[in-house]
Amino acid sequence: MLVKAKPTLIEPLLQELKAISSVVEARAVTGAWDIVLKLERDYITDALAVVVKDIRSIEGIEATETLVAVNL
Repeated sequence: MLVKAKPTLIEPLLQELKAISSVVEARAVTGAWDIVLKLERDYITDALAVVVKDIRSIEGIEATETLVAVNL
């Protein structure tokens, strides 16, 4: 998942995102997005619920893009 954040809040947002049980990795990155997250849930619908209910509601997150990994 990609996250665009208020620049002054990236560090505290990383800590808040890491506290979410489904987030297995959160890192600041350079480029058009500020943070990349890795979520793990058993079902895609559960992962999307975390995105909508837990992540997008955090103050300081301006935009998100969810990318779903697939096994080929």
